[in-house]
Amino acid sequence: MNIKNIQNILKDDDFREVLKSILDGHTQTIINSNYADKEIREQAYHKIAAINELIGNLESIAASEVIDENRFKIL
Repeated sequence: MNIKNIQNILKDDDFREVLKSILDGHTQTIINSNYADKEIREQAYHKIAAINELIGNLESIAASEVIDENRFKIL
């Protein structure tokens, strides 16, 4: 796994813009849903949670290099 590639992906403005657009779309689905549309809200919520989990995992991988560098400084 190339950590630098993941760091670059996370810094890419187009990638971040696309993710923001997707998240905003799902958020709007939740906000604009009718009271009876519980299943639609739940699906949108799960999609948001999945994207947030993906971003969290990528950020964790991207930060692992810095964490490893600092770990050696401490020891």
